[in-house]
Amino acid sequence: MKAKKIMYAISAVTQFTYKFNKENNTNIENTEEILDGSPFVTVDFKDTPFQLIFTYTYELGRIQYRLEKEEEFLPLEQYPFPPDENNIR
Repeated sequence: MKAKKIMYAISAVTQFTYKFNKENNTNIENTEEILDGSPFVTVDFKDTPFQLIFTYTYELGRIQYRLEKEEEFLPLEQYPFPPDENNIR
């Protein structure tokens, strides 16, 4: 299942997805794009169980609401970015 949504803090989606995947042993992927000047994120849930999809979307909604007026990404200590696969040696 895939979902596309306009998001304020698209970098936070990448951070949150990486942390969520590590904690829940899931393989959720997200991509970012700008359409008509608005930031959109597409999330591919693949074979993620419904209960985890619900948890993911609920938490992501809370994060986006909190970040709307404050920041564009989450605290790096708690939500690191995934390693850049192009720079792994």
